[in-house]
Amino acid sequence: MNVVIIRNPVAGGRRQSGAWKAAYKAFSDQFPGLDVQESRSGGDAIRLAREQADRGCDLVIVAGGDGTISDVVHGILTSTRPDTPLAFLPIGTGCDFVRNFAPPVDPVELARRIAGASPRKIDAGLLLARDAQGLEQRRYFANIASVGISGEIVDAVNAGGRRKIVTGPLRFLLFSVMAILRYRPYRFDILVDGMRVHEGPLAIAAIANGGWFGGGMHITPQADVADGLFDVAVMREESVFGLLGLLKSLYTAGHLGHPLLSFHRGRRVELRPQDPDRFPIEVDGENPIRGGFVAEIVPKALTIRF
Repeated sequence: MNVVIIRNPVAGGRRQSGAWKAAYKAFSDQFPGLDVQESRSGGDAIRLAREQADRGCDLVIVAGGDGTISDVVHGILTSTRPDTPLAFLPIGTGCDFVRNFAPPVDPVELARRIAGASPRKIDAGLLLARDAQGLEQRRYFANIASVGISGEIVDAVNAGGRRKIVTGPLRFLLFSVMAILRYRPYRFDILVDGMRVHEGPLAIAAIANGGWFGGGMHITPQADVADGLFDVAVMREESVFGLLGLLKSLYTAGHLGHPLLSFHRGRRVELRPQDPDRFPIEVDGENPIRGGFVAEIVPKALTIRF
C-alpha cells in the first residue's frame, strides 16, 4: 500500500515527542515504505492532504489533533479523489474527534487496527460563509463547529506567543474557567432546517457531527458520525457560577436535562449574529472563518479506515 502520515510536528507540545517516536516505529512496522509529510505552518496540512489524494495515495493517516484532522479532511474533500481513505493517529491538544471511535492507546494495537480495518463511510460538515469582500468561503469539518464562549476559549488556547506549559485537556479546562469568569452573553439567532429554534442571548451553540469537544467535554452524547444529521446543542444565557457548574457536568454528560439547555437535530443549521463584533467561532478547535454562516451535513462524505 501507498501510505502516508501527515504530521503536525507541534501538535500536543513537547510532551508528544516520545509518543511520536513510539508511534512511528509501530506504524513503520505495519506499513513498510511508510512516508511522512510534516506541515510547516497553520493550514499547510490542507495542501499536503490534497496533494497526496491527487497523486493516488491509498491511505492518509493524520498525526495531530482536531485542527490537523479538520485540515486534512478539507484537503481530501476538495481534491480530485475525495474517497481517499483516512485514518487517525491522535497526537494533539484536544483529540476529541477520535473519541467517537474508541481507539486503543497502545500505538502497536492502533497500527494493527488501522491495517486490518475495512473502509467505511462517515459524515462531514460543510460551512458556507462570506468574507469581508463578500466572497463565499467553503470549509469542510470533521467534528464540531460552535459559537459563543467556546470560540473565545479556542482563541485563548491557540494564541500565539503563549508557552504551552499546560497542554492537553487540562489546557482547555484552564482557559475555559478563565473565559467563563469574564463571561458576557452573546446574541444571535439559530435556525435548524429553516425553523428558528433560538433568538437572543446565548452562551454556546454547538453544531455537532461527533460527540466531544473542548478536551473531553461530552457536549452531544447522542451524536452519530454516520446518521446524516447534525446534533445541535443550544446553551442559553447563564450566570458565571451556573456556567462553571455546567462546565464541570459536560465531562460526564451530566448536563442532559438542564433547564437552560436544548438539543435539536437537522441537516442544515444557520447562525446569524445580532452583534457581529461579538460572534467568536471555533471549528474543530481552530478559527478558520468569521461572521455568520450556514452549516450543512454531507452524508457519507468521508471514507475512513479506523
